[in-house]
Amino acid sequence: MSNRAKKSFIAGALTSTAGVFISKLLGLLYVAPFTALATTQNTVFYSLAYTNYDIFLNICTAGIPFAIATMVAKYYDKKDYKTVILIRKLSIGLMMVAGFTAAILFISFSTPMAKMALGSNVIEQDLNTLRTVYCIMALAIAIVPFLSSIRGYYQGLKELGSYAFSQVLEQLMRVFSLLLLGFILVKVIQLDAIYAVYMAVLATSIGAISAIVYYMFFDRNHYPQMKSLAANQKTEEKSKKYLLKELFYFGLPYFIVAILGNSMNIVNNNFFISAAQMANIAYDQAKVILSIITLQCDKLTSIPQVFSIGFSTGIIPYITVALENHNYKELSKNILDCLDTVLYLALPLCFCLLYLSKPIYYLMYGNGTLDLGSELLAWSSLIGLCGTITPICSSMMMALRLRKLAMVNLLIGFAVKLITFFPLIILTGYTGAITSSVLTSIVIITLDLWMIKKKFKINYKRVVRRLLFTFIGILSMGIVFKIMYYFNIGPSCVSRIQTFFELAILGICGISVYFGCTYFLQLPQEIFRMDLQTIMVRLKGKK
Repeated sequence: MSNRAKKSFIAGALTSTAGVFISKLLGLLYVAPFTALATTQNTVFYSLAYTNYDIFLNICTAGIPFAIATMVAKYYDKKDYKTVILIRKLSIGLMMVAGFTAAILFISFSTPMAKMALGSNVIEQDLNTLRTVYCIMALAIAIVPFLSSIRGYYQGLKELGSYAFSQVLEQLMRVFSLLLLGFILVKVIQLDAIYAVYMAVLATSIGAISAIVYYMFFDRNHYPQMKSLAANQKTEEKSKKYLLKELFYFGLPYFIVAILGNSMNIVNNNFFISAAQMANIAYDQAKVILSIITLQCDKLTSIPQVFSIGFSTGIIPYITVALENHNYKELSKNILDCLDTVLYLALPLCFCLLYLSKPIYYLMYGNGTLDLGSELLAWSSLIGLCGTITPICSSMMMALRLRKLAMVNLLIGFAVKLITFFPLIILTGYTGAITSSVLTSIVIITLDLWMIKKKFKINYKRVVRRLLFTFIGILSMGIVFKIMYYFNIGPSCVSRIQTFFELAILGICGISVYFGCTYFLQLPQEIFRMDLQTIMVRLKGKK
């Protein structure tokens, strides 16, 4: 594979990652003011709704967006533009029907889902509140599948810039409407704090509608080009029946993988409160802990996880084309480049969450639950790393047509989660939920990488060597943190403004040492195929 092609893959993946990063950053920044509006006791309803929303969204889309991306990339590479257009039309119609059906089912099952999530000791008021939140969320379930079909289409065409921008726009509008509507109802009109949760859930639909409007304008400049190419095509498109079979052939495994990939969140959200009570943790305390893990910590650990979303999105069309052309050398390089880049960028972020958990948590959420929250964040940093690598491995397995094996691996991981969840919580307390998730991810990652190696003769020696250099850089960063703390330069957690600047100084010094150390070891030069001089030239906008 040429350097140009390699840069194209990494550039595309990083473009997608940048969009997801901005989207996640916006999602992170709203948590503190939203928690102040809704209160920690009420935010658990929001996090529970989102988990079940993801489950139903995966059910109603059945992995079709990923299937669309795979099929569009495949037929566009073959210059079968008529089939590309037909895939788009079929998927849009299918997603609209699926979204409407899933929304009705979500409302119908809102009561039993609420009872399962809140446990046997739930009070009637909490049950009614969560049921109402589910019903509001049903609107998003009806809308988002349509948006997903359009995104899948442009992902397959490698239009990752529009893919990233739509995500940023969706999140921006969601956060803006979430805070604005919540503030008006709770602070201005003086309604109960739970209305901030209701508006937060409604904002999901508002954000999705905004992204759909953006794609309507984007289509005006891009879709006619595809129509023109199709008009000049002499061959006929594939039949609808054939494409529907292929959609389900690709989509069904993605659907199962998506469900099993969310198994850790499904178990945590639906059984944590019950398991915590078995470990003699009070109902109200269990709700607070679950809210911290699934909302506050999850928002912070989602920062390194943006690389999983960006690279999972970016690698699918490239692997698909390489596999179709039987270019196994290019295939191997794509896989190794993906692993190298993600580990190099994500590992230092996860380490910062681990080492600086207390000041980071204080800066974001204050000192109300500082000791508990910082402990949970330190443990969750492990999920940040595992949650970055696991989806990438699963996406590669799917794109490499190892679908059955991918599903088997995820089923094994799900079994590990179920087997270890209750015992670990009973034996070690609330951190057992996090430990069981980490064990699950390690099992899945190990099995996926071993099977990819076995099938395509991938040699991971390069990844191991570069990973060792990455750890040397992280160790250097940790030493700098230790030295700065020794001289009382570390964050004091007395004032949030003061903590912000202290964290900024600490972070800049740490990351600079990490980059300097790894640069000395030639790591970024090898991964990104450019030295510091080239980077500076590009930053200045020169050729």
